[in-house]
Amino acid sequence: MSEELPFSGVTETLLEVPLYLLCVDDDADILKSLTRVFRHESFKVLTAPSGREALAIMEHTENIGLILSDQRMPEMTGSTFLQLAKKLAPEIPRMILTGQSDMVDAIEAINQGGAQKFLEKPWDDAELLRVVRESFYQYRLIKENQHLHETVKQQNILLEEWNSNLKHRVLQQTALVRTRLEEVKAQKQSIQETSDALLLMFVDLMNRCNRQLGNDNQIVVNLAESMMATLQLPSAQREEIKIAAFIHDIGLFHVSDYILNSCPSMGSAEYGNHSVKGEELLAAGERLKGIGLIVRHHHEEYDGSGFPDGLAGEKIPMGSRIIRLASFIDTAYARETGVNAAYEVNSKLAAGMGIKFDPALAEAAHQAVKEVLHAVDRNQGE
Repeated sequence: MSEELPFSGVTETLLEVPLYLLCVDDDADILKSLTRVFRHESFKVLTAPSGREALAIMEHTENIGLILSDQRMPEMTGSTFLQLAKKLAPEIPRMILTGQSDMVDAIEAINQGGAQKFLEKPWDDAELLRVVRESFYQYRLIKENQHLHETVKQQNILLEEWNSNLKHRVLQQTALVRTRLEEVKAQKQSIQETSDALLLMFVDLMNRCNRQLGNDNQIVVNLAESMMATLQLPSAQREEIKIAAFIHDIGLFHVSDYILNSCPSMGSAEYGNHSVKGEELLAAGERLKGIGLIVRHHHEEYDGSGFPDGLAGEKIPMGSRIIRLASFIDTAYARETGVNAAYEVNSKLAAGMGIKFDPALAEAAHQAVKEVLHAVDRNQGE
């Protein structure tokens, strides 16, 4: 039985757990009213007539997503209860319910108990629902982000272990590697074959972890191949750039799904570092070092304003300049609609020449738009 690859079997779904709203008030009618307001919501309502009983509930209940507490209660005020609740579970959002005459106490609850918001009695049902729903939405996003970051952390640990024992793992997976390489090489044991096997595994892992990434990479590869044909680059250089185009975003293994699916800005530290991570992943084989250098610099700009190293002009590897153009064309075309989409993309290319892109590649880029984009199914990602 072959050993399971890192990340195989990892599911990347949203955090689906039942959440609870904890309502605390010494007035039983108030608790009944609150329960009635939230009776149709996805979360469940827990009630407590005092801060002491609410703390006991917190000690035995997981996934409390919000605490809604009255301020004026016997034995323990709302601000005192929230202060203790903050020590017990600081990650749970807290809000205070108060009458108009208790504004000073409400401020105390915010300062000492860490309440994020205070709501006045009597409340407006619609406004109360809006505030509570928004709080639960933010809480779930935070928990999902923590969950995804932990998943990525565990994936990185697996990948480091995999790389540190590369020879051992490759030998164990000989049958799988031979199947993937049967059309491109003979079944021989050598350093060259090990590097090729690792490369195909990386491509396969990218497709497993993010199918859309694999689809987009194919378009980028087609665009890059068209440009290289126009430029009449040597075959060895074309093959290296083609491989780099396939895996140029492999460093996104180190970026959480939440950030990816939220269309991250290039300024995001975690996203912006992915090209460096990509080069590090490719450092295992001698043949992959040139490919890794192309991957590292595929977000550099011709005027030196790109990342990670701010290279400019011909200091940027030719392969990186080509992949930068191909990625831009793919992204720009995906955002256009209508019969003039290709024209709009060409206009954007022209505007970026000498700034973002190497002007020496302009003709090849426009030819790639003409040859490749008309064959792209613009609904493939929908």
